[in-house]
Amino acid sequence: MVNPGRIKLERRTIAEAAKKLEVTQEAIRARIRRGTIEHDKDETGKTYVYLTEVEAHNQHEDNAVVNGVVNDYITSLKSEIESLKQDREVWQEEAKRKDAIIMALTNRIPELEAPSETTSQATEGSVKDPDAQSRGVAPQEAQNRSWWRRIFAP
Repeated sequence: MVNPGRIKLERRTIAEAAKKLEVTQEAIRARIRRGTIEHDKDETGKTYVYLTEVEAHNQHEDNAVVNGVVNDYITSLKSEIESLKQDREVWQEEAKRKDAIIMALTNRIPELEAPSETTSQATEGSVKDPDAQSRGVAPQEAQNRSWWRRIFAP
């Protein structure tokens, strides 16, 4: 093996190199297959890789930068989750308030919709204006119906 410039190399097993570089052993084996890392085998067939001090140091710095970015991203996601939880609580409270209002109005429906018989008889006998519909005027029978029946009933 040629060592140009007399760079100090550390001979490590695949497991040691993986731990030193903070990668998996399979990643080291992939580098060996691609020829991107120096390696050799001893007489027993055990594979060793050679790491330069610069390579080991740079890998550690790269991992620190990546870990910092990942930690920042995780922190950002946790913050977003908390914000969404608060929004959900606000919406749940709003839904409860809406349900309470609807229940209060529903309890008042019988007193609002009870038309007297004289009013219904008077509307049946009254003369209907054929142009009232075209002018946007609601017919008399629609005006006597409760609001929720006008909206929801066919």
